[in-house]
Amino acid sequence: MATETTQTQTILPEWYTQYAKDVLSRASAATSRGYQAYDRPRIAGFAPEQEQAFGGYKETMGAYQPYINRSSELINRGTGSFADPGVASRYMNPYIQNVIAGIGTTAARNLSENILPTINRTFVGGGTFGGSRSGEFTQRAIRDTQSQALSKQLEAMSGAYESAADLYGQEAGRAMTGAGQIAKLGEQQQEQRARELAGLEAIGQKRQDLGQRSADLAYADFERQRDYDLNMVKEYAGIGGTPSAQGSGTAIRTEPGTSGFGSALGTAATIAGVIGATGGFGKSGWLSGIFGKKEGGAIEGPVKDGKRNIKHPMHGLGWLKDVR
Repeated sequence: MATETTQTQTILPEWYTQYAKDVLSRASAATSRGYQAYDRPRIAGFAPEQEQAFGGYKETMGAYQPYINRSSELINRGTGSFADPGVASRYMNPYIQNVIAGIGTTAARNLSENILPTINRTFVGGGTFGGSRSGEFTQRAIRDTQSQALSKQLEAMSGAYESAADLYGQEAGRAMTGAGQIAKLGEQQQEQRARELAGLEAIGQKRQDLGQRSADLAYADFERQRDYDLNMVKEYAGIGGTPSAQGSGTAIRTEPGTSGFGSALGTAATIAGVIGATGGFGKSGWLSGIFGKKEGGAIEGPVKDGKRNIKHPMHGLGWLKDVR
C-alpha cells in the first residue's frame, strides 16, 4: 500500500481575521482593569421595630414573677390549718370577750339584785333568816347562777370558735381560687406581651427583608456595571461565530496503489513492446548482435508462422514460461 500525504494551508477570511483581532483587543481591555471594591453594606441591619422588640423582650422577662409570688402566698394561706397557733384568735370575733364578760356581769347583777333578795325575803318572812337552811338556799342560788352564766359563756365561746372556723374556711377557699386566678393572670399578661413583641418583631422583619432585597439589588447592579464590558465582549464574540476556513488543513490518507513488482513487470512489458516494434527481436534482430543467441534457440518475434506468438512479451506474461 502506498501512503500519500497532502498538506494544505488554512486561510481564514480577511473579515474574520480582523473581527478576531477586535475581539481579543476588547477582551484584553476588559480584563486588564484593577479590582473594584464594593463599598456598600451587603447585609441589611435590624430594623428599629426589631431592636424595640428585643429590648421589650428583655424587659418582659420575669414580669410574671410578682404574680407567682402572690399566688404562692395565697396557696400557703389556703392550705394552712385553723388549729395552728394564733390562727383561731385572728378569726375570732374581737368582741367575744366583751360578750363573755357581759354574760358574767349580767349573771352577777341578777344574782345580787333579784335572786338573793328574793331568798332573803322568803326566809325573813318565815322567821328563819340566818339559819342553816337560809344559807343553803343562798349558796345554791349562787352556784346555779354561776353555772348558768358559765354555760352561756361557753356557748358563746363555742359559737365564736365555729364562726371563726367557718370564716377561715371561706377565706382559705377564696385564697386558693385567687391563687389560681392570679397565676393565670400573670401567665396571660406574659403571653399577651409576647404576642405584642412578636407582632412588633414581624414588622421589623418585613423592613429588614425589604432592606436586604435592596442591598442584593444594589450589589447585582454593581456586578452588572462592573462586568458590562466583559459581557459585551462575550456577546460580540458570539455574533460572528466561526466561519468556514479556505482549505482543509493538513491531511494524510492511504490509498491502494501498484506494488513494486507489478510496476517492474509493467515497465518490462513496455520496454519489450518498444524493442519488438523496432525489430530488436528475431534471428536478425539488433538484440541478437548484443546478447547473442539464447540456448535452445533464438528469441522469436511476436508473430510466428503467420500466427500470434503468445510467448512474446507484447502478448502478456507468457514469455516468463521460458525464464528458468
